[in-house]
Amino acid sequence: MIKKEDAKRKTMTALLKVAREHFTQEGYHDASLEKIAEEAHVTRGAVYHHFKNKLGLFLAVLELVQQDVAAMIEEEAITSEDLWEQLILGSWGFIKAANKDECRRILLVDAPGVVGWEAWRRVDQENSQSVLKSHIDLLQQKGCLAEDVDTTLMAIALSGALNELALNYSIQDPTDLLATIRRLVDGFKAT
Repeated sequence: MIKKEDAKRKTMTALLKVAREHFTQEGYHDASLEKIAEEAHVTRGAVYHHFKNKLGLFLAVLELVQQDVAAMIEEEAITSEDLWEQLILGSWGFIKAANKDECRRILLVDAPGVVGWEAWRRVDQENSQSVLKSHIDLLQQKGCLAEDVDTTLMAIALSGALNELALNYSIQDPTDLLATIRRLVDGFKAT
């Protein structure tokens, strides 16, 4: 049984790695399931067995991208011990992570159209927005937020703003971007 599980894990890992490369370079619509299976050294039937179809494979890759983005957010945020600064640095970390070559096209460009807006929002809420909401709740518990702040609305507003910033702003010069993030989140800060 262990060998079967190892073989399954190995097959899925290979498929996800190759699929991520193809979805990154070619986009969802131009990526070929046959080429992905061939490069992963599996049959097309194995793809269907593990992921049902190309969309299922894309969703699995999107989940990996979300996990990688979450890890990069945390990595950036923990460079400060100050909770408020962690919010700002984590927001900056999201924009940097979302703009990495291996993330941008899958996460920000293809995903909303491929999986549909509602499914994309659900995946975003379960990952990046969930981490953001948890941190905002912690800020509220520590008394860092203005009294009338609704943490759910704050998380939704910041998540939407960060997605737009990630799509539309060059991260070559972070000075203006960090200042914008700081001004945005400071509006929620307790005085």
